[in-house]
Amino acid sequence: MQLSSYLYTLPYRIFWHLSKYRNRLIPCVIYCAEPLDYTILQPVVRHLKMPCVYAAKNRRTADYLHKQGCAVYRMPVFPEMVLMARHSTWKFPVPAIRKYGFRHGPYHFKTFTSVRNYQPFTLFFLTSNSEEAEARKMGLDNVTAVGYPRLDPAFDGSWTEEKLRDFRKDKLNDIKKPLLLFSATWEKSGMSAVERWYRRLNELTNDYAVCVTLHPWISREVFHEIKNTPDIFLAGTDDLLPLMMLADCTISDTSSIIGEFIALDKRIITFRTGRAERKPDSLDSMLDRTGYRVDSFDDLKQTLTQYIHAEDPYTHSRHELCKHFFCNLGNAGKLAADLILNQ
Repeated sequence: MQLSSYLYTLPYRIFWHLSKYRNRLIPCVIYCAEPLDYTILQPVVRHLKMPCVYAAKNRRTADYLHKQGCAVYRMPVFPEMVLMARHSTWKFPVPAIRKYGFRHGPYHFKTFTSVRNYQPFTLFFLTSNSEEAEARKMGLDNVTAVGYPRLDPAFDGSWTEEKLRDFRKDKLNDIKKPLLLFSATWEKSGMSAVERWYRRLNELTNDYAVCVTLHPWISREVFHEIKNTPDIFLAGTDDLLPLMMLADCTISDTSSIIGEFIALDKRIITFRTGRAERKPDSLDSMLDRTGYRVDSFDDLKQTLTQYIHAEDPYTHSRHELCKHFFCNLGNAGKLAADLILNQ
C-alpha cells in the first residue's frame, strides 16, 4: 500500500466505521468540486426526498454553496452514499459507501477516461443511450442513460418567458441586440481557441450583446482581460442556463457547452482546433454538423453577419445530433433520483 493510502485511506476507513458504529453516518452527501457541480446535481437532489449535505472541495465552492442556503461541510465527511459530477471516488475510500456519478458536461467532447475511473461507482449516469452503448463496449456494466440533469430547468417550465425577460432586464440592461455567448475550454487541454478572440471582443459590442463563460481553470491573464473589457458580461454559474436559453448564437472551440446548445437548438459557430491527446477523432466531423466553422476572428466577424439573421442550414443536423447526445430532456434528474432511491 502506498504512503498516500496510509495517510488518507486507512484513517478515513477507521473514522467511517466508527461513525457507523455510533450511528452518525450522513445519509447523503453531495460532493462539489466546483460551483458548476451544484447546478448539475441540484435537479437530482430535489427529487431524492431525503436530507442531504454538501461537501465542498475548496473555499470558493463552499462560499457559493452557502449562498445557495446549503448545509456545507469540508472534507472529510462520512456518508452512507455520495453523489458527484467528478471522478473523485478516492475521497470516499470505503466500498460500503454507495457512489453515484454524473457527467459534468454533456456527452463527451473528450474521450472517455480510463475504465478504472468508472468502476468504483455503484452507478454512473450517462447522457444518452448511444453513450451507454459505447461505455458498455468498454466493459462497463455499472452505467445507465438518464440524460443531463443540468438542462432539466430549460425544459420543465422552471425558466418561463417572464423569468427570462426579467433576467435580461436585470443582468443585461434589457439590451435588444442579438446575444452572443462565447465559451472556451481550458488552454492546456490543447483544444482551446480562446487566444483567437479574448483580446478582440470590443470589436463586436456595437452590434451584439456579448457574454462570455470560461473554464474554471482558464488563465488569470485571459480572465482579467475579459473582465476588464467594457460592455462584456462575464457569466457566473447561476447565469449560464438562462444565458444559453436567451442566446442567438454560441461561439466556442471544443467546449461541452456545444452539446447544451444542440439540445436548445441554438446557432453554433466553432473555431477549428488541432489534434490533442483527449480530442476524439470523430469530434471535427461532428462539429461540422453543428454550425459554421472558422479559423480566425476575422472569419468569425464575417460569418456572424451572414448567419445571425439568415435561415439556419444546420437545424436538421443538430436535431439528429440531439437524439444521439441526449435522452429524457427535462426529466433526467427525477429518473436518476428514482433509480438511486430504488437501489
